[in-house]
Amino acid sequence: MRAIVPAALVTLLLTVAGCASGQHSAPSTPAAQPPAPPAPCAGQGCTPGEAFPLTDGYAVRLWSFPTPTATSSATPVVELTRDGQHVGWWVGRLGFGWAAKLTCLTGSTPNCMVTSALGAHAGSAETLLLRNDVLVSPPRASVVFDSSAPTAADLDSDGLLDVAGMENDYKPNYALGHNYWATYRQSDAALHRTGCSPAAGIPHPPTELLHGPCPTVPQG
Repeated sequence: MRAIVPAALVTLLLTVAGCASGQHSAPSTPAAQPPAPPAPCAGQGCTPGEAFPLTDGYAVRLWSFPTPTATSSATPVVELTRDGQHVGWWVGRLGFGWAAKLTCLTGSTPNCMVTSALGAHAGSAETLLLRNDVLVSPPRASVVFDSSAPTAADLDSDGLLDVAGMENDYKPNYALGHNYWATYRQSDAALHRTGCSPAAGIPHPPTELLHGPCPTVPQG
């Protein structure tokens, strides 16, 4: 009469035999990550700056231009990464890549702002928001100042970056006009001007939102 060997015993014997013969399954290796595409500003010799962590492994970093260039396309460039891997590029509409600064806040709503000089004495600010794995900058969340490079800061402690900068009343013209500080509050993916204050005798940007009247700039 033939003996019946339990299936569990057969499995155990086969495992022992495999170990004795030196047969081992090869360890799996993680798939290699594809290389990141060249930066949009690679032709101008830009280099990556410090990475600012946002949330869920996301981080952003500004790519800086080494020297001023006359091309109008040399606007700021920001890279979005996740867990150290490239995700995408953001290319600004305003400002100069060699004069830009990136400021970020984390928290319940991570947000960043790119500020830059613009022209001989003007400046610009563009808000960056993380939406569905992409950096976006809504058109209503950008502003241009005609008399200074702006400063990004949370001026009302709500976790969102606001911006302060200097503007001119052009009365009677820019050269003879009067400068004043203006602040813009970020809300609903837009920047809203809150108020103004004369800049005479106040060399530093405001540290809180302004609510004074803003001069009317002549048109035409």
